Amino acid sequence: LCQDIEEAINYCQRWIEKKEELDYEIDGMVVKVNSLRMREELGSTTRNPRWATAYKFPAQQLTTKVKNIIVQVGSTGAITPVAELEEVTISGSVVKRATLHNEDEIGRKDIRIGDTVLIQKAGEVIPEVVKVIKEKRKGGEEKFDMPIICPTCGEKIFRPEGEVISRCINPACPDQVRGRIRHFASRDALDIEGLGPAIIDQLVKESLIKDISDLYFLKRDNLISLERVAEKSADNLLDAIKESKKKSLTNLIYGLEI
Repeated sequence: LCQDIEEAINYCQRWIEKKEELDYEIDGMVVKVNSLRMREELGSTTRNPRWATAYKFPAQQLTTKVKNIIVQVGSTGAITPVAELEEVTISGSVVKRATLHNEDEIGRKDIRIGDTVLIQKAGEVIPEVVKVIKEKRKGGEEKFDMPIICPTCGEKIFRPEGEVISRCINPACPDQVRGRIRHFASRDALDIEGLGPAIIDQLVKESLIKDISDLYFLKRDNLISLERVAEKSADNLLDAIKESKKKSLTNLIYGLEI
């Protein structure tokens, strides 16, 4: 037990180094009021108790090299540049890619292909490039130009005036369709068990689904024609799709990204 807040902070800070000795990953500690009477007096908000707070450790940072910069197309058509990196292990996981957010962010940090960069896991979850180690440049680094054509569907990429996000404006773009279906089937949305990325990719590739509504017209034969989908798996997936019709309006609105 700590007697005051200063002692609690010092205890947490000592664990910044000691955590490396553990056999498992931790990203922080929770500081709690020990008195049950005071807990009751403090109460809670709609999301968290007022008698407890999280102390997050500083994100681990490492240097690596940018091998390439590619773009990914999201479910809403947003074009996100992504750095392909020389593989490093950070915060217990292997990192090969890091988001670069948008074209302006690349320009602000002056990130180039071939650069040595400092990376960290933002919130210990999503890898990001913190900065370029410019003193390690050798002169052969290449500047990145945002494409003007969608790499997936070949339609023009459009960046609205005053916005930082470029977009593919083709709603039938296969990457957008995949993204929308994945989100729709996710646990927080319609929670369609068995409809994972591999099956979604095949369904889109074979033009069996071109939009969310097409899910509800899938037949058993459509599914068993896919690679690694047995009859039992097809039946279970069709049942899960049917069951998704019973989800709440809240789930549906979230699933449709409205």
